[in-house]
Amino acid sequence: MTKRLGIFLILLIVLILGVHAWAVVNAGYYKIWWLDIALHFAGGFWIVAFVFWFLLYRATRLNVPSWMLLVSFVSFSVLIGVFWEFFEFSFDYFARFYDVAPAQLGLSDTLSDLLFDFLGALIASIYFLYFYTRKLPSDDIMST
Repeated sequence: MTKRLGIFLILLIVLILGVHAWAVVNAGYYKIWWLDIALHFAGGFWIVAFVFWFLLYRATRLNVPSWMLLVSFVSFSVLIGVFWEFFEFSFDYFARFYDVAPAQLGLSDTLSDLLFDFLGALIASIYFLYFYTRKLPSDDIMST
């Protein structure tokens, strides 16, 4: 289980970073309107999958209710999304002196990015907790 999930994580992050690099170089975010949405959804999904893999690989015992894991996974993923939005804002702030396309297109773009980070994390959390909870090292993870 951990090996397959590890391979999936590597392939997904290579895909996300590759598509992002292509989109930055070729103005893909302007040519394909939904590309930013898909990448933020995939990024939120990837973060939860990574945290789940990390718990599966590293934890010796985990006595946490599944609802608390769901909230923790989603919250952590959205926090990473907020940091990414801070990065984009900082990039735009310092790159304004150069002839560079902006990373953020406004408040609606930022909120849309955070929404799809949240949705990707929520879907991944529900998926992993529903199908793979019994693989986590615990006796009572499904309690309450």
